[in-house]
Parts: sequence; C-alpha cells; structure tokens
Amino acid sequence: MKGWKPMESKHLHGNYQKYTNPNPIQQMLIHHFLRTVRDLLTRLSPRVLLDVGCAEGFVSGYAAPVLAAPQVIGVDVDLSALRRAGTLHPEMHRVVGDALALPLPTKAADTVLCTEVLEHIPTPERALAELARVGREYLLLSVPWEPWFRMANVLRLKNLSRLGDDPEHVNHWTGRGFRGFAQTVGRVEVHVIAFPWQIALVRLDT
Repeated sequence: MKGWKPMESKHLHGNYQKYTNPNPIQQMLIHHFLRTVRDLLTRLSPRVLLDVGCAEGFVSGYAAPVLAAPQVIGVDVDLSALRRAGTLHPEMHRVVGDALALPLPTKAADTVLCTEVLEHIPTPERALAELARVGREYLLLSVPWEPWFRMANVLRLKNLSRLGDDPEHVNHWTGRGFRGFAQTVGRVEVHVIAFPWQIALVRLDT
C-alpha cells in the first residue's frame, strides 16, 4: 500500500501486556479465548495457517502444537513484535506487512487467523477483503463483543472517561453486527462468545 512502512515499537505494546498480565481473572479469560480458538483450528486441521496481525504470536503459537504439523506464517506491521515472536515461537515464519496490503499471493493459506485486529483498522471492510484474498478455505476472526467489552472495562475501572471504550478501538461490533460483517466474504459456520470477545469461523466463498 502506498505510503506504508514498517514500524518499530519502543515499548512492549498492549498485546504483549494483555497476554502476560498476571491478573488471575484476565488470565482465566485469555485462556478460555485461546482454547476456543485452538479448538476451532483443530477442527479445520490447516496445512498452512496465516496469522495476520500476529504481534508476538501468542494465539497461533498456543494452537500450533496440537495441530497436524502446520506451517505457520505470522504477519505484522510491528518489527519489534515480530522479533519477540521469533524468540517465543522460532518455528513461525515471520513476514512484515500491512493487513490492508498483505505481501502474499492470492490463496496463500488454507486458513487465515486474524484476532483482535479489525477493531483497530479504520477501513475494516478493506482488511476483510484482503484476508479473504489470501485465504483458500476459512477465516477465523475475533473482535471485542460490544457493548459487553466496554462494560467489563468499566467494572475494572479502566478507560472510565471513555465509558470503558479502548482509545485504540475505532470499530465496535455487537454479535449481530459482526456476524453480518463477516458474512460479506463467506458463510459463518460458527459464531461463539469467549467473553469479552467474539469469534467467527467463516467458510470463504469460492
């Protein structure tokens, strides 16, 4: 994409902090989310798993050991996060790239994973189309489940001045809204809640 360039984060960003936060309630929610994603991927048995917006690779790295020896490709705009992913998950093939213009050929992976990314992108429909372009069979997507995600933040006294809304989130989907959004590129075979997130498994149109 014209004008795009890789970024270097100076500090451990929110994704790393989210997955390594020792708070027992947060860890319980994250482990439930990871297990749900892993179980859905296990049903698919992907040969090539593409993790778009992988950051440090926590999600695909959690699932990979129980899959049938998949090739895992992680793409992220953040060079620093990719370096950490290389340390945490040396088996992952890492690529620097933007979700709006992925540096991969059409139908590069049978399963494309994109978790906690679309809520950050001002043009999510463009990102979704790009995910569908590089996928052959399935997309596995997750975003916050609104308004419950914001309500959970309020209960833990986070982002109170914004009524619980994360300042980095530019898109907000209810369950029905996200299902409708995902259906623009295929058939939603599974839509589940792993509070406070929602996950959609989409079989791509061919």
